[in-house]
Amino acid sequence: MDILDEDLLGLWEKLSKNEVQYIMVGGFAAIMHGISRITQDVDIWIKDTPDNRIRLRKTIKELGLGDFESIEKMEFVPGWTSIYLGLGLELDIMTYLKLFPQTSFDDCFQKSYKAIINGISIPFLHINQLMEEKEANARPKDLLDLEELRKIVSEEKK
Repeated sequence: MDILDEDLLGLWEKLSKNEVQYIMVGGFAAIMHGISRITQDVDIWIKDTPDNRIRLRKTIKELGLGDFESIEKMEFVPGWTSIYLGLGLELDIMTYLKLFPQTSFDDCFQKSYKAIINGISIPFLHINQLMEEKEANARPKDLLDLEELRKIVSEEKK
């Protein structure tokens, strides 16, 4: 998936416009930090508050994906709670990460890398926290990402 894909840019634009508090995690965060890889899902970690859930619901409705009242109360399960965005892309919504509980959201958001893409400020999980999360998940693809992220950090230190 191209980071400048219209569906993806539309998602980021609506999240920003509706002031949804979120952090990009997973494959797109790894790509933003310099890894060359393919991903078919957009993983976002949201701040789990009633107001933020309402803003997320509004965003999804404005994207033309439906109006899901359940978003305001449902449990988001990483890897299992997703919404099809189109063109083979899924939005995976989480309220916690394996290593970072919801109580860590504000700290992670403050440390996140904010990329400006098409004039939109997009928060990506900081590379150090992303490496910690990848190591904690320890799936084969996470371990490959971790190895590449470590190389990037090592090169930056030179």
